[in-house]
Amino acid sequence: MEGTGSLIGHIALKNMSGEHPRLHAKNLDKKLGFKIPKIEVKLLQKFRAYDQQNDVSSRKQHFEGSQVWIGLHPQALQTPYCDIYEALSILKFDIDHIVDIGAGYGRVGIVSSVLYPGAKFTGYEIVKQRQAEGNRIFKKWGISNAFIKLENVLQDGFEIPEANIYFIYDFSQEEDINKVLRKLSLKAQKNFFLITKGDRVDYLMKNKLTNTWKMFMNFESSHLKIYTPKMLVKEKV
Repeated sequence: MEGTGSLIGHIALKNMSGEHPRLHAKNLDKKLGFKIPKIEVKLLQKFRAYDQQNDVSSRKQHFEGSQVWIGLHPQALQTPYCDIYEALSILKFDIDHIVDIGAGYGRVGIVSSVLYPGAKFTGYEIVKQRQAEGNRIFKKWGISNAFIKLENVLQDGFEIPEANIYFIYDFSQEEDINKVLRKLSLKAQKNFFLITKGDRVDYLMKNKLTNTWKMFMNFESSHLKIYTPKMLVKEKV
């Protein structure tokens, strides 16, 4: 198997060419062999778009009560590779496990394989077509320590595994995101980082979870933020 290092490395992920981050990501998707536009079109043909509450067609809502963003542009659906790289490269610590809640097609796993080749990556995704495609690309490029699980993190009994870094986005409604963030807050005795993106996550962090989390880093261009549990705040690197 080929490794991603034979195709993309630190320089490529940094977007040294200066392309728009989404265009840069689109080009990398193509080089890696992703079939994301084709998959998203088929999903939209079968299921109701995220912004359509009432649909006169025969399409049904996908995972009622949970937002999976079907119909959103593929490059808006995912965080650009260069933004993920920037956030992960800041955390110059011993990293052995990275968890992505709402992993999509697994971009975090691809970036992790370059920055932390010895670390394990676990993604959680509830759209099986996205999960399968992400794992197909991992296998194609020999990323053996990365896997996306087809699992609903909102189900009763779901336990978030121990990790050094967690990613969370606006993967669902505010109350759902709050549920997962509160689960993570119970791990406050552990040393880890939480990377976030999204208006709903931002609102919760600023208004409902201020006693649990402290800002570690804010990336204004990408809107990514890094938090640490308050009792474990360290100096910025």
